[in-house]
Amino acid sequence: MVANSLRKVELLSPVGDKEALLAAVANGTDAVYLGTKEFNARVNAKNFSLEELSWVVNYCHEHGVRVYLTMNTLVKNDELKKFFNVMSQAYAAGIDGTIIQHHSFLDIIKRNYPGLAVFISTQGAVGNLSTALLLRAADRIILARELLLSEVRRITDAGIHTEVFVHGALCFSYSGLCLFSSFVSGRSGNRGGCAQQCRQRYGGCYPLSTKELCLVRRLPELIEAGVTGFKIEGRMRSPLYVAVATRLYRKAIDSYLAGHFTVPEKEMAEMEVVFSRECTEGFIFGERNLTSPERPMNRGAYLGTIENGEIVLQRSVENGSGVGIWSEKGVTGGVIHRISINGHDINVAKAGERVKLDIGAKDGSRIYVTSSPSIKIQPDFKIERAPIMMPKRKPVGAVLPEITPVKAPSLKMMAKAYSLREAKETSEAGADIVFYDIFSPDFPEGSNWKEKATLGAYLPRIMNDEELKWAVDLLVQKKPYAILSGNMGFLKWSSRFKVPLYLDYTANAFNDTDLLYFKKFSAVPVLSPELALGEMTKFQSKDAVILVHGDIVLVNTKVELNEKDFTDEKGERFSVRKEGSYWQILNCHPFGMFNDIRKLKEAGFSQFYIDKQGRGAHFVEIYRKMLDHEIPDRRLRKGYTSGHLYRPVA
Repeated sequence: MVANSLRKVELLSPVGDKEALLAAVANGTDAVYLGTKEFNARVNAKNFSLEELSWVVNYCHEHGVRVYLTMNTLVKNDELKKFFNVMSQAYAAGIDGTIIQHHSFLDIIKRNYPGLAVFISTQGAVGNLSTALLLRAADRIILARELLLSEVRRITDAGIHTEVFVHGALCFSYSGLCLFSSFVSGRSGNRGGCAQQCRQRYGGCYPLSTKELCLVRRLPELIEAGVTGFKIEGRMRSPLYVAVATRLYRKAIDSYLAGHFTVPEKEMAEMEVVFSRECTEGFIFGERNLTSPERPMNRGAYLGTIENGEIVLQRSVENGSGVGIWSEKGVTGGVIHRISINGHDINVAKAGERVKLDIGAKDGSRIYVTSSPSIKIQPDFKIERAPIMMPKRKPVGAVLPEITPVKAPSLKMMAKAYSLREAKETSEAGADIVFYDIFSPDFPEGSNWKEKATLGAYLPRIMNDEELKWAVDLLVQKKPYAILSGNMGFLKWSSRFKVPLYLDYTANAFNDTDLLYFKKFSAVPVLSPELALGEMTKFQSKDAVILVHGDIVLVNTKVELNEKDFTDEKGERFSVRKEGSYWQILNCHPFGMFNDIRKLKEAGFSQFYIDKQGRGAHFVEIYRKMLDHEIPDRRLRKGYTSGHLYRPVA
């Protein structure tokens, strides 16, 4: 651990460019997190070059601010050397820590870069204590935003340093478990290129667009729960946003530490103007209505509604302020150049006053303030901190684990079933292993399963500690012959079961290093469906499972979905289903590899997986035939997508 080098309570600000960096430091952040041009989850921010990193570190350290480099995207085999070369250069530049997604990289970084703090990204999908304990070598774990405060406290009580997002945009999907942007737009969120499909229009509104997280009023509870890091989201946002958000949380944290907690109302009011989509305190404090379906954009601070050409102000406003005008026809923008009361022009109007605004808005229009000349980047205080003194580091070359070729086991055709009847039909169709939800009331005990195929238990992707313990108890009772876990936390318990263990593609197995890491737990992963055909064939280890057919789960969310499907502006329909305690959105077109399965077999793979609800048995038969001999598949492919097989993610 590098715990002695980390502050007990640390405020982290987002930095997408130099101006945002200066704003964060001036307004009292404890640390900044930023990315270089590659391997970070916001590749569309301006970011920093490796050459600029030394200046960034020196500037921040002179002002007593720490620098954390985001390296939190999925990494392909042919990128491993480059990834660790960037890490080595950043280490030599003096960064204080790095944020990663790959669980398999934790030990490698710890071994190669002494003194460097390593944080597990929220992309790492740590949603229970069992997963956190697997990663306790990390200096901090950035927890999933879906956890309750009691669940956060359970993790910190185990001695694990944690970080939570306290402000900014919320992902609709569980972070790290989203393929929405990847399969619909071709831009992978796991690779930093999210196209924000959840902010798009479906059925005439924006049902997946989430509100803005704001936990400033809850800081005392978070600190008392043992949280170490308080993170503001927003590397794609303006320096003014960074300044105001940092200032807001700096003052609030300091007031708590001084023994008289207060929420700085001036900064709260400024924050509403600078960026607001409506606020929520999120899952952590029990809120469930997290979406704002009317519009996905920044709406600013509500000023009032035009009635008879006038407006009763809900807040003060001044000339030169920008406004959004919301009417039945849509949203337009404007600038206030004239404020008048009873025909007299004034420069500033106060809350409660009835005024006329020269903005051309019609009666019934709602007015929101989106900018104000009085909101400044520069703070009304000055932070004095001792410089951070760090010994000069020598460049190091990372020593990566040796990857040796691993042959595939004997041929196995696996399938997931969604009813016991379907499981038996799939067995008859020729599957070697059929996986069925362990929580299904009719899941049979192993001794009662008389079918041809081996019965496997499926564990859902999102489970809290109680659900995971329940699953373990059921596994002990039911004695399945194999296990497919969608949740990484099960690896903490896996040694109790001497049966074949597989990991769903939510494990995000993207390279041979991942496969080597999972092998420590005797686990074999389904390779990520974001990998292209050519990228899979080049794996050194062939002891992995290939998803060859089925419904790609685009979104795993704790936001309750009552709709059966969503239809986008192109008329594509995305089905919804419930799994465990969460909901899933499926791709509009099922995935089919068809005869391309033969190329994977020729490359040395032998374990194939089908996940097509209601039709698993049918496709087990088809793919068995395709493995035995080539059959025409042109008509079969109609209505299916080949996903990323021939379209590698950037």
